Amino acid sequence: MKMGNCNHRRYIPDLLDLVRTGAIDPSTVLTQVEDLPTVLDAYETFDQRQSGWTKVVLGPS
Repeated sequence: MKMGNCNHRRYIPDLLDLVRTGAIDPSTVLTQVEDLPTVLDAYETFDQRQSGWTKVVLGPS
């Protein structure tokens, strides 16, 4: 997984284990669910730091 400025490869395996075991619930930070066809609009809104946009889930339509 490659994206952003964070070293995701370092953190993702440990985070996935925490989610799998139920130690953390990622839905507490997920504020939006968007379909892939709207990804450009969603990214622009997120990039503008509009209120209510903390983390976005992008999924197939």
